[in-house]
Amino acid sequence: MKYKLLHQDLLNLLRNRIPQNSKLVAKLIDVLSLEKMAVYRRLRQEVPFTFEEIIVIAREFNISLDNLLGVDARPSFPFPFHAIDEENQNTESDYLLLKNYVQAIKAVASNQDGEIALITNVLPQSLYTGFDSIFRFYYFKWRYYSLSTDQTKPYHEIILPDRFIQVAKDAFDCLKNVGKGYFIFDYLVFQRFINDVTYFNTIRLIKDEDVRLIKKELLQFIDYMEIIAKRGFIANPSNKIDIYISETSIDTSYCYIEASASFRFALIWSFVFNIVLTYKDEMLEMMKCWIRSKIRTSTLLSVTSEKTRTQYFDMQRKVVEQM
Repeated sequence: MKYKLLHQDLLNLLRNRIPQNSKLVAKLIDVLSLEKMAVYRRLRQEVPFTFEEIIVIAREFNISLDNLLGVDARPSFPFPFHAIDEENQNTESDYLLLKNYVQAIKAVASNQDGEIALITNVLPQSLYTGFDSIFRFYYFKWRYYSLSTDQTKPYHEIILPDRFIQVAKDAFDCLKNVGKGYFIFDYLVFQRFINDVTYFNTIRLIKDEDVRLIKKELLQFIDYMEIIAKRGFIANPSNKIDIYISETSIDTSYCYIEASASFRFALIWSFVFNIVLTYKDEMLEMMKCWIRSKIRTSTLLSVTSEKTRTQYFDMQRKVVEQM
């Protein structure tokens, strides 16, 4: 294994754990007892970490050496949507996660054979990022479960920075150019979303007028999905999007992304925005197998079965109207 590749993978892990360069430098100065310039030289890859330094870093950052020293040096590692620091409103790591997600979608879209497959029990992030109220609700929900009670903010006080909104729209636009997409929805995905909104409304964290805005946008989202299902593509007729409704429940949301033979990975969602990412070939093949199996127990809405498609989306509109 080339030492340079090991060094690069270690740097990628460290920067995902501590995205801000100044904080990463300070942490490494502390744990390695090095001068600032010595740390900078290592981060610029002018000087490699010694093996002893790698051991210290692995222990301090809880990095698996088995994964790091694997044959292809492509580790599985947590890729979290970090909690916000309420004192300084630091959303840098949150923004970087969204930005990295957009870069991954761009990589897939740049390859005609690029492919995304998503199985989900919530509204898909790659589609709802184009709808501000829905995106804001999921961000609000993530904050509610991630932060302490005294830091909880009601929905109307959640203000997303402009760059958050822009990078979300970039993700939404990039998806339109992906060559192949497979979306498998839990059959209760809209009902679950409505139940969540209703609950937070009953405990006065979402105002009635905000519920009406979310409802209006949710109906627009359903219209948008129905258009995609009817066409079989989002914007480019040469690209293919298949939308399925699972006839059995979906317990976990996960996604498989492949831009090329050398750039493919899988994501597993937990706690709304938190993500576990893996490059491991055995996990990727297992993910593909799960997706194929789930398709066998799902109903295809795209292009074919016009009656079934119409009935499904009309039913979802009736569910939303009850909000």
